[in-house]
Amino acid sequence: MKVLTNRRLARTLIILCVGALIGLVLFGFTGPYFAAGDSIAILRPQAGVLLGVFAILFLFLRARIYALIATGFATLAVGSIAMGFTTPAPDCNGSCLMLYQKNLLSKAWPRYSLADDIINSGAEIVTLQEVSDHNREYMANMYAHYPAKIICPFRPHQDVAVLTSLPVVEGSEFCLPGHGLAGLQVIPADGEPIWALSVHLKWPFPFEQSAQSREVADRIAELDGPVLIGGDFNMVPWGASVRRIGLAAGNEVFGAVENTHSLGGRALPLPIDNLLFPKGTTGTVELRPYLGSDHLGKLARFQLP
Repeated sequence: MKVLTNRRLARTLIILCVGALIGLVLFGFTGPYFAAGDSIAILRPQAGVLLGVFAILFLFLRARIYALIATGFATLAVGSIAMGFTTPAPDCNGSCLMLYQKNLLSKAWPRYSLADDIINSGAEIVTLQEVSDHNREYMANMYAHYPAKIICPFRPHQDVAVLTSLPVVEGSEFCLPGHGLAGLQVIPADGEPIWALSVHLKWPFPFEQSAQSREVADRIAELDGPVLIGGDFNMVPWGASVRRIGLAAGNEVFGAVENTHSLGGRALPLPIDNLLFPKGTTGTVELRPYLGSDHLGKLARFQLP
């Protein structure tokens, strides 16, 4: 009798936990409509894995219907993002472009090695966030290395910038002051102009990321021609803010989903530094070291469709 009671209690507790996880998964899909949904979406992988564990526990408790329900929602959660973690990255063929994405961290400390890493990468386009007077001083050789640039004010000591060694379409430079967007149009070897944009979004709900991403997306939607976007989105690739900006450009996340912030890890990755390139772009993405920042860099070698 006692064993039976304990089994019922365990099943009840598991049902409550599974119900909470299912609610979390479903609410995480509401990001396009509710800002709070994007914050919850960050936990979608963990929720999916836990639902899978609970499905196994239900089988041990001979609660097959509950096991089926848990399995279904685990599949929904994990399946909606799994491709991003497993997407192969075929190398580009022929003439390839290179873009280096990096949140520099605005604090004042020498970062000569970071400037050298960006220069030595051979990247023709560099998208930067948290550009400050301090890192401009310590990375002067990098700024001098790239003859064309646009630096746009965002938050105090946290500007956004695009640097390039490619020719720039005259008068194409633009920025949204206070909205974390800077861009210009470059001319690669094949002669077709390409927009290169740097984005830095604020933290998600209860902060202002949702509204900011709408402003950024509206401006990007006005651009003609292919668009390359590198940025610190402070949001996972499957979040509504990232998808909204990608949709405005006709782009998708380029490269596999990988943790890019020092506070993330295997249990809770924070893949918040993302590249959004035109659909059909081929190439590879290499993570670059922190080199004093709290964000890893991303070096993309790619060919547009």
